[in-house]
Amino acid sequence: MADETPVTTDASTAPDAATTDAATTDTALAAAVADTGADDGAAVEASPLIGAPDDYDVAAFAMPEGVEFDADLFEAVKDDLKGLDLSQEGAGKIVALFAEKVTPKIAERVQNEIERTGQELSAQFARDLQADPVVGGVKLKEAQAMAAKAIANGIPDATQRAEFSKFLNESGLGNHPLLMRVIAAGGRAMSEASTPAGDVVAEKSVTEKFYPNRSNA
Repeated sequence: MADETPVTTDASTAPDAATTDAATTDTALAAAVADTGADDGAAVEASPLIGAPDDYDVAAFAMPEGVEFDADLFEAVKDDLKGLDLSQEGAGKIVALFAEKVTPKIAERVQNEIERTGQELSAQFARDLQADPVVGGVKLKEAQAMAAKAIANGIPDATQRAEFSKFLNESGLGNHPLLMRVIAAGGRAMSEASTPAGDVVAEKSVTEKFYPNRSNA
């Protein structure tokens, strides 16, 4: 029977499980660091939008065509842009974006609000004019005629009168009762002055109308 020599393992040459796991872990981490390019102290490229200067060069901001740089508005937000650590380029992008996208929307809303308010005011003037005791109600047509006479006298040029009429309509002031009173009064005064007092013919009596040749006894 052959001798069986027991197989022994030298502890010094046997792989240690903990050592193997640690080596594997170190290798995986090293690979991860290499993938990000951050090992060996590799620097991460800084964003050109970050890094606020001591002061922004407002003359270098590129504004959209037809839009002027608003220095007062920029002064109001300059410290906030610095607080966000925005660079010259970063602040310029914010300024251009605001001018291109936000400012037109604000202007549109303001214009719409002005038009809405103007329409409401004009409608109120029209109601007030109808209710006015001096030039409203049944007196309105006469007041309009007198006002037209005053305007024609004050603005003899037809083109200019048309422009003035357009202004009155668009502004709503053509329905303002107090303005109608003033202009109509001017036209009425002109009508009264157009007939001199010496040319006024006295009203004839009924007898004189039927017997024009009859002399007084």
